[in-house]
Amino acid sequence: MINAAVLGSPISHSLSPLLHNRAYEILGVSGNYSAIEVRSGELSSFLQSHSPQEWRGFSLTMPLKEEVISLGFTVDEVARRSRSANTLCADGNSFRALSTDYLAFETLLEISSEARVAVIGAGGTARSAIAALDEKVSTVDLFLRDPSKAADLNEIAPGIRIRANSFVELTANRFADYDWVISTVPAFVTDELALALAREGADLSGHTLVEVLYNPWPTELLIAARSAGAQIVDGLDLLVEQALHQISIFTERDFDFTQMRTELLRTGLTQLKG
Repeated sequence: MINAAVLGSPISHSLSPLLHNRAYEILGVSGNYSAIEVRSGELSSFLQSHSPQEWRGFSLTMPLKEEVISLGFTVDEVARRSRSANTLCADGNSFRALSTDYLAFETLLEISSEARVAVIGAGGTARSAIAALDEKVSTVDLFLRDPSKAADLNEIAPGIRIRANSFVELTANRFADYDWVISTVPAFVTDELALALAREGADLSGHTLVEVLYNPWPTELLIAARSAGAQIVDGLDLLVEQALHQISIFTERDFDFTQMRTELLRTGLTQLKG
């Protein structure tokens, strides 16, 4: 019997239990995957009372992806560099931390080496995206409400030049300068930008927006970018892609990612559409 869960706060909106439990059903695995509210500062005490003998693993979401790095577990190299892990898996008498966000971005960012790329935000998900961009592109422009937060990001992706900018500089015209924009911030941060894209009639044909949110879904930015002709990689795409790796790790089963991806995307989209 597999016991696993997603941890974070707030957590009631999470689609992860729906996706993981559907995967267990498809694989014929006896298991239960739940959502557990764990707030900032509570992860260490939670894990002390939830042993790897009883739990196969945990998915981590806000605000725990960064907190877990300092708890003394074995951390894989990419998660260590990006200081963000979204997965804990049982490893003997302890847990091991890794980033399936990184693995998901590796797959989803099918990007030309000449592409002009912007990332909005500098949290754990943004850092996983930057790590996945290493050696794919030479430069990434980072847009932050507080540009000083970019000071220590170069070690995440040594092969990339990271240029920090204030978020207020990301106008509709500037947005259209990029082939790829990866937004990792709460929806309210980009709502005004979405209005500007619509108001100014931006042409985003041939451009791609990666919007990591699925709550709310679709975001105003996603709607505006799609209306302007952009291709979209949305939060459900990212959620499912990283979940495929977690499902493989937690179940220790081999399966066809393509078939499972199709089914989980269908399951998640049905739920989002209500």
